[in-house]
Amino acid sequence: MFGQKNKETSSSIGMNAKSEQTQIKTLISEGCRFEGNLFSPSNTRIDGYVTGNLSGENGLIIGEKGSIVGDISAIEAVIYGMVRGNIKAHKLEIKGTGKVLGDVIVDHIVMEYGSHFNGN
Repeated sequence: MFGQKNKETSSSIGMNAKSEQTQIKTLISEGCRFEGNLFSPSNTRIDGYVTGNLSGENGLIIGEKGSIVGDISAIEAVIYGMVRGNIKAHKLEIKGTGKVLGDVIVDHIVMEYGSHFNGN
């Protein structure tokens, strides 16, 4: 009752059935600016502005307000915002609000209606 916290209230990413309840442990929120290379061993969400390369051992979400100028390397990447750089991932999802300007090396790609991709 008192003092108990609901574990379901933390942020999670819904990339696939296996990682649906995986918690986001790294967050760059809206309004934040980050310059430099970033490595994250856990799931990451970017809602701010990043100039530099991102790499991680798990999932990466670029939110609608998120903007990346640099290369991305991750197991899974979901793009709602803007990426100006190359992407290397096992699975890439570009959502309807997403834009990718750069080359991609992926095993699987999913593009929603309205998404933009300009590259190879």
